Amino acid sequence: MWGINRTAWAIPAAAATALALASSPAAADAPPVLQLGFHNGYCSTTELSVPAGTPFFIDLDTTNQFTDQSEFRIPSLGIRTILPSAYFNPHARVEVPAQPTGSIPFELMTPTVSGSAGKGCWGTIHVW
Repeated sequence: MWGINRTAWAIPAAAATALALASSPAAADAPPVLQLGFHNGYCSTTELSVPAGTPFFIDLDTTNQFTDQSEFRIPSLGIRTILPSAYFNPHARVEVPAQPTGSIPFELMTPTVSGSAGKGCWGTIHVW
């Protein structure tokens, strides 16, 4: 008759757990993902933006890039990734560590013997 009502205690405990999870660092925002296309030797854009002080990813779509000799490079960071051709999985992901405010030049290159109309492009990642 004077026992504990277990149902009444379960709801506040569940709410407290949900609140703790929502405010914990583990629930922090995922790193930004920048989208960049490289098709037939041309870039979909040459200007990308990302917040400073956070790592980020660059997802590269190589649909209509019919060579496996194309590269994505960020020379100042020592990043060089060989891109897949459209014949296979035409996507690549590059992870970039957190950067300070400034500009980071990048390049997408393809050999002239690839049959692509374009030879590549140069662009900038603006870190703000």
